Amino acid sequence: MEHVQARILIEGRLQSMNFRFQTQQQAQKLGLAGFIRNLADGRIEIEIQGDEGKIEEMLTWCQEEPHGSQIKSILYRYDKPTKHYTDFMVR
Repeated sequence: MEHVQARILIEGRLQSMNFRFQTQQQAQKLGLAGFIRNLADGRIEIEIQGDEGKIEEMLTWCQEEPHGSQIKSILYRYDKPTKHYTDFMVR
């Protein structure tokens, strides 16, 4: 599969640090790179790069809510990578 980038916006009641830490662990497990951060409006943004199939796995993981969160919505889009990330960071 092709190396792609996705931007994911998650809205809901999220246990911020726990969710971000678990997301980082899952991204690293899948071999994905990028970052996760809180936005000023309360949503969480994930910018992630890697194999398209692994990004799909990450999207599924986010939707399954294994992290004690209540997700209202997940919006995402695929892009061609504009930057090169070497690991996955919590910002």
